[in-house]
Amino acid sequence: MMNEPSSRLAVSHPLIITASIAMLAVMAFFLPSWLSGFFSTASSTTIAPAAYCSLNQRTCQYQGYQATLADPLVHPLHANTLTVIAPQALNTETLLVKLKGVEMNMGEYRLALTQTGKLTYQGELMLPVCTEDSMTWAGSITLDHEAKKHFPIKVRMERL
Repeated sequence: MMNEPSSRLAVSHPLIITASIAMLAVMAFFLPSWLSGFFSTASSTTIAPAAYCSLNQRTCQYQGYQATLADPLVHPLHANTLTVIAPQALNTETLLVKLKGVEMNMGEYRLALTQTGKLTYQGELMLPVCTEDSMTWAGSITLDHEAKKHFPIKVRMERL
């Protein structure tokens, strides 16, 4: 009878280890996205949904800046040239594009637009694959080196 509790303990010990490992794996999977959402609220720029200009539908204009896509159809993993024309010369060689999925959290997509002319900036937009047939990406183009001025844009991506 003395051996009975110790044998039960020996059987439950591997079970506790397995359950602990499973809990750690689940936490490791979900913790980064939870923490990024928790800490990013203070530093992110909030833009009203109606303020986003759809690059798929037209040339977008914002305070004298113009943004266009080479092709209005955007497909995952297919490069599409994004061009921004500034109304005057800027004191920067790059503009930063930041986009986040609207229907699904796929992290933040970043693209640096490099200066190709006195007023022109370009980069190859290549969005990642999504499990859905279509997805909207919304965000902004940072127009100054101090990140105070943002051009709100959105892009609708369709699978081939």
